[in-house]
Amino acid sequence: MPLAAVIPVKSFVKGKSRLAPYLSEAQRKALNRNMFNHVLKTIGAAKAINEVIVISGDEDALQMAENEGAHAVLEAEQSNLNSALDVARKAAMALDADSLLVLPADLAKLETTDVTALLEAADKFDDKVIVAPDTKHQGTNALLQQPIDAIPFVFGSDSFSAHQREARNSNIDVIVIERPGLAFDVDGPEELKILEDRFLNQES
Repeated sequence: MPLAAVIPVKSFVKGKSRLAPYLSEAQRKALNRNMFNHVLKTIGAAKAINEVIVISGDEDALQMAENEGAHAVLEAEQSNLNSALDVARKAAMALDADSLLVLPADLAKLETTDVTALLEAADKFDDKVIVAPDTKHQGTNALLQQPIDAIPFVFGSDSFSAHQREARNSNIDVIVIERPGLAFDVDGPEELKILEDRFLNQES
């Protein structure tokens, strides 16, 4: 299955605004940039992924993507996550991908073994949707679908349940994968406390 991975990236400056009480603007920019760089390189090391697409309105993020051999797609202004992913899906289809993996840019503990686990689960079914939740079982921290247009993107409030519901409504098998590297994302001070110092390094 020709597989494309998509990483949607918010502005490094504006992203993680909820952390503003705990980090300076420069620290938040460094955090966003370093986490994205980690996810980008981790996905790039997964040999089973044929294409990597980064969609963002941040020029720095797009340049980083191109430097790693990924496809850079400029996100339209005033776009939301789901509409941006629709654009990325069309880009993946133009690259002849027939399955799609969406991973957020803030998976600071993501490892190649996490990506491998997703792909191994995908091999068990022809048509499927694979969902990995966050630690609260509310958000979607990984979404793999085959065929590439199996379900619409419904990221937002309680998207973990929403993506499963969309799959079942389409009579497509749903697989839930739970791994620490996929579940951990950075949304508040609790995650900052256990985050490696290198992610706040402004020199990276």
